[in-house]
Amino acid sequence: MHITPDLFPTANRAMASVLLLYYHLLREGGITNDQTVYLDPAHFNALEYLDVTVDTSGVGEIDAPLLREGAVVFLLCDLNDVVSEHEDDYLQWPFTQAIVQAHAFGRLAAVPEAALVIAQVERGIAHLDMARYRALLQGIYEKYVVGRWKALGCGPA
Repeated sequence: MHITPDLFPTANRAMASVLLLYYHLLREGGITNDQTVYLDPAHFNALEYLDVTVDTSGVGEIDAPLLREGAVVFLLCDLNDVVSEHEDDYLQWPFTQAIVQAHAFGRLAAVPEAALVIAQVERGIAHLDMARYRALLQGIYEKYVVGRWKALGCGPA
């Protein structure tokens, strides 16, 4: 998606959605379950924002890195839900296949550590190292959610 000036209101709603997601992640101290339920899919479709670019007139108004990173974090939250709720067959779910495909096409590049999460998930539940998987998610949370919160001047999370 390329954000031109006519899409700035849409992009601002998307940034608000990412910040709302981050708020809930911060309240819970990491990526747990059902954290994306607070976001309106009409305002934020994470797959659309994975490789978002912004018209040069929007630089400073629209934070493309926030949108790209937030899109990956959102997808990882939903992936975590699918893995947790559908242990035996999570690899068969269309959502899981969509995020694995997005990874295969390099669309999760805003959060390079996501590749390690996908590698764990692709192993299937029988071979999934749950401790490693949870540690990877926590590392992403610390770096991208807590780190962004602090960079915004919000102080300690």
